[in-house]
Amino acid sequence: MYFWNIARLKMDLVANKLTTLCDLKYLIATMALLSLSATYSESSNLFDYLSTLVDICVLTFGTWFCYQVNGGTIGKDFLRRYLSISWVVGIRLIVFALPIVVATYLLIDFAGFDVLESATLLDVGVTLSFSSFFYWRVFVHMKQVQLTDEKQAEFNK
Repeated sequence: MYFWNIARLKMDLVANKLTTLCDLKYLIATMALLSLSATYSESSNLFDYLSTLVDICVLTFGTWFCYQVNGGTIGKDFLRRYLSISWVVGIRLIVFALPIVVATYLLIDFAGFDVLESATLLDVGVTLSFSSFFYWRVFVHMKQVQLTDEKQAEFNK
C-alpha cells in the first residue's frame, strides 16, 4: 500500500500489479479516514470518541468479511459488488432507520431525559447496532451474489 509515492503507484497500476487485497486495503483506509473526520467540539466526550472507534472497527471487520465472502484474493469484482450493494443497503437503512432513531430520541426527550449535544452510551449503541446491521446485510447480499456466480460458473462448464 502506497502512502506517498504516486509515481510508483501509477507504474504498478499500469503494470496491473495491484491485487484485490490492495483494493481492500485502500478502501478500508479511505473509509476509516472518513470516519475519523467527524467534527468534535468542546462538548465532545469519551462517548464521541468511542462511537468513532466502534464505527471504524465495524467498518474494518465488516468490509473484511465481505471481501472474504466474495472469494478473497481469488474473488472477482469486489469493489464493484461491494460499493453497489453497500449503496443500496445504505439507502434502505437510512429510509427505515431514520424514523426509528428520531422516534427513539423524541421518546427519550418526552420521557423527561435530557438529549445531550454530546454523545452518550445510547449513541454508541445506536452506532454499533446500525453499523453492524448494515454490514450484516451487505455480507448476506454479497454471499448471494457469490453463490449465484459460482452456480453460473458450474453451469457454463
